[in-house]
Amino acid sequence: MIKYNKIYNKDFLDFSKKIPEETIDLIVTSPPYGIGKEYEKKIPLEDYLSWSTKVFTEFRRILKDTGSLFYQVGTYVGEKGVHYPWDIMLFPLFVNLEFISRNRIIWIRQHGTHAKHKFSNRHESILWFTKSHNYKFNLDGIRVPQKYPNKKGYRKGKLYGKFTSDPRGKNPGDVWAFRNVKHNHEEQTVHPCQFPEDMITRIILATTDPKDIVFDPFIGSGTTAVVAKHYNRRFLGCEIVEEYVNIANHRLKGEPDKNNNFPNLKTLRHYVDLTGEDIAKFTYSRQVGKVPTPSKNSRIFSENYHLEKTIERITYEAENPRFKGECK
Repeated sequence: MIKYNKIYNKDFLDFSKKIPEETIDLIVTSPPYGIGKEYEKKIPLEDYLSWSTKVFTEFRRILKDTGSLFYQVGTYVGEKGVHYPWDIMLFPLFVNLEFISRNRIIWIRQHGTHAKHKFSNRHESILWFTKSHNYKFNLDGIRVPQKYPNKKGYRKGKLYGKFTSDPRGKNPGDVWAFRNVKHNHEEQTVHPCQFPEDMITRIILATTDPKDIVFDPFIGSGTTAVVAKHYNRRFLGCEIVEEYVNIANHRLKGEPDKNNNFPNLKTLRHYVDLTGEDIAKFTYSRQVGKVPTPSKNSRIFSENYHLEKTIERITYEAENPRFKGECK
C-alpha cells in the first residue's frame, strides 16, 4: 500500500507497479541522463531510449486525465563527443504514447559546462505534456510583474488613456532563468544536480491545487517534496541512492542532526528563524569543500534578476566579439 508524503528508496519501474492508475496530479522530474554521473551508469543510447519508453508508459498509466508531466532534460554525449539533445530524442516517444505537448521551456543559465570544440552549454529543456485537453493551469498563482505597468493606450479607442497591462501581472513565458543550484547557493546539498525550489514552485502552483498529489520518480535530494509540502500538496517520491533519500528526509524534517548539522544552508536559516537559536551553533553540508560554518552571504536572487543578467551577458558577447573590426 502506497503512503503519500513519503520518499521511497526504490527504483521507479519497480515502485510504479504499486501506484494505482490515474492517481497522480503532477509528475515533475529530471531523469538520470545515462552519461556516467556519480549516481548513474553510462549506457548506450539505444538502451536509454528503450528504458525511457518503459518509464513514459508508466507515467501515462498513473497520471490523471487532468494531470501534467514536466520532464527536465539536457543532452546525451556519445562517442567522440557527439551531441544528442534529449528533448528532441525523447519527444517522439511521448507523442507515440499520445501525450499532448503544451510547452518546450528553455531553462537558461549564465554558467555551465565549458567546451573547447563546440559552443558551451548554457541551457536545458523542460518538456510539458498532458494526457488530455482538460488540464489545470492556474495563471494567477504564477504571474510576474509587468515590464511597463504604467503604460496607457495612446490611440483613440476603448483603451485610450487607460492602463493596457493587467495589474495582476503577466504570464512568465517559456524562457526561464532560475539560478542553477551550485556553489554559494543556499539550497545546495551534496547532490550534484538539484532543482532550484523557485522553479518547482512555479510548476506546482501552475498545474495543481491544494491536496493534489505531486510525484517525482527520480527525486534526488528531495526538492520537489520540500516545495510540495510547503504549498500544502501531497508528495510522493522514489530514489535509488539511499544517501539522497536521507538528505531529502532531513530537509523535510527541518531540524539539526545529532551533530547539529543541516543538509543545506536554507534549511538551517529557516530553523534559526523559527527557533531564535544562535546560528553559530550549527553547521551545514554542501557538495564542494569542507563542512562550512553558517554564513549570511549566500543569497537567492529572483528569476527576473537572473534573466536580466543573462540577457546582459549575451548582449555583451554579441556586441564585443574578438573578431570585430579585425577583417580588412
